[in-house]
Amino acid sequence: MSLDELYTSPQIAKRLGVTRQRVDQLVELGQLPRPLGRSGRTRLWRAADIELALAGRDPSTGRPPTPDWDTVPAPDVPLRLEVDEVLTVPGVWFDEAPRVHVRIWRGPAAGTRRTVVLYGALAESHGIITNYAETVARAIAAKHLGVGEARSAWYFGFWPRGFPRPELQVQYVSFAFPRVSGGGLLDTLLRRGSRDTWTGEFEQPVWQTIQPAQLTRVLGTEPDLDFPPGTYIAAVVTALAAGHRPAVINFDPRGLGAQLRRITRLHAYRQALLAGDSARPGLPALGLLADGGHHAAARTAEALGIAVRVLMPDARTVAEDYRQHADAGDPGARLVERRFYRPGPDEHELLIRYADLADRELSTGAVHRALTAVRALAGALADQAETGGPHADTDLGDALAAAEPELVSTRHLLDPTLVDDPGPAPRAITEPGDAEHAYLAAVSWWGPAAGDAHRAAALRGHLWEKDLEGLRTGYDPFGRLVLHNPTTGTVAVERPRALPATPYPDDAEIAATRGSMTAFVLLPDGRCDILPTDPRYSHDDVTWGYGGTGPEILARALSFAVLAHPDPEHPLTLEDRPPAMDAYLMDLVTSHPQQEPLRLTVGVLRAQQEGAPAPAEVTE
Repeated sequence: MSLDELYTSPQIAKRLGVTRQRVDQLVELGQLPRPLGRSGRTRLWRAADIELALAGRDPSTGRPPTPDWDTVPAPDVPLRLEVDEVLTVPGVWFDEAPRVHVRIWRGPAAGTRRTVVLYGALAESHGIITNYAETVARAIAAKHLGVGEARSAWYFGFWPRGFPRPELQVQYVSFAFPRVSGGGLLDTLLRRGSRDTWTGEFEQPVWQTIQPAQLTRVLGTEPDLDFPPGTYIAAVVTALAAGHRPAVINFDPRGLGAQLRRITRLHAYRQALLAGDSARPGLPALGLLADGGHHAAARTAEALGIAVRVLMPDARTVAEDYRQHADAGDPGARLVERRFYRPGPDEHELLIRYADLADRELSTGAVHRALTAVRALAGALADQAETGGPHADTDLGDALAAAEPELVSTRHLLDPTLVDDPGPAPRAITEPGDAEHAYLAAVSWWGPAAGDAHRAAALRGHLWEKDLEGLRTGYDPFGRLVLHNPTTGTVAVERPRALPATPYPDDAEIAATRGSMTAFVLLPDGRCDILPTDPRYSHDDVTWGYGGTGPEILARALSFAVLAHPDPEHPLTLEDRPPAMDAYLMDLVTSHPQQEPLRLTVGVLRAQQEGAPAPAEVTE
């Protein structure tokens, strides 16, 4: 090793802008590594170790450097696991505060004290380790780390195998720590930390994917990472931390038990109706279902049979999937024993009974009749439940609610020309941008009109309590109800899910604000419409700037409501479009910067559809 690769105590003091005595204090506190040795009376440190202990190469941000993980010094002995718990993360705007699995290792390494933080994406609240990395790190620091240690620790995020992607993933996360004033040393090395509060800053996280073996090198021991898919939950990690290995869990992530309970309920009513039994114990809704005589009961039995048939294929698939997984070996079994849901004797008999029927052709008419009957029965049961009627049966109502979308999907598969309009989707927008203000400017503020109290109540149900006082009510140019609180700025709208009455003109613009989940259509005559989403897909929140469901829904909305259809009575899906158009729309919505407002011209999209040279897609 050359002298150029070593630091002396005076050099470190100059590097930090402190005295030699302060360097000695930082070494004793473990915030700087101990010297490698001496040359005469001069103590020597490896320069790389000193730079790694400080807050980085970028003096403007204080971002820690990214080590070379294949050559990073291994610890003298395996680091000691000192924290292994599920931590509730405050300050995240969810109905229920999310939680992460936090593990912290400490110990000597390369002459200094190494702290490694690994926080895991529990299945119950997985998104926060990416979207709220700063908040997660701050919560960990507030409970377990002093300020100096928090700033010098290495942070890693962990995604388990099978959730949300097939392979497990470990990412090194570095944060930008601003310096206080020009002393050259991070302020945290000069301040005492508190385990009760955290006043430091975690900013601008950057992720780097590393291999599990590289994390093992950092720790000096192999951490538990290979959880069986679907088992990285709070109950499991708590059991493992308490020393219970393997953790044993009853495993039904796809809800097979609930599916079979619904199917059994529908089948029991069908059997009773076919047998002419209108008062079988345990089936309180029989009188309601048989009301109208023998023919009505037979029609209801037919509808329930078709409902069972459309629910059965998924249940059979899940049951077979569980059987195969239960029979196969899993390297994660040393951590978690999954006890897959197994159908009981009656449920197994039903699966066998409907095995041959599931693949038979169903006619569009039969499915349509069943759908109509199911909707009517669901409404009647809802009235019974609300009034405490003698025929109330919440289990049957739940089963019918599960069958309804499957019947709609089956009907659509049999006849793709049938498209339901499920009605408006209420949405609250808490931070209106330019698009929302353009929409509000076109609203006529009066009402609600007689007969619209239920619509107003549905919209109010999407607002926070703080937004309810001082609401004004209005109607947009297309007759949709709008609620707006001028004080808090919150808006509640009825988002359409049907084709516009007339095609949008080419010079209309699509506009949307990041975070509102709603897109608008600015018309040249001054009106402003809400961009409809495709009713054939249940999700209707639109976003952009990444590959995911929200941008896909936006692409589908542009295909559905903006592009021309050869037969407007039978609108094309995005997959029905030519592959080049499908790819163009998906690339458009995924590549637009996520942090910027969206603004598109209708004519540009249509020119692309017609194959003409298109101008720039985004207008200023």
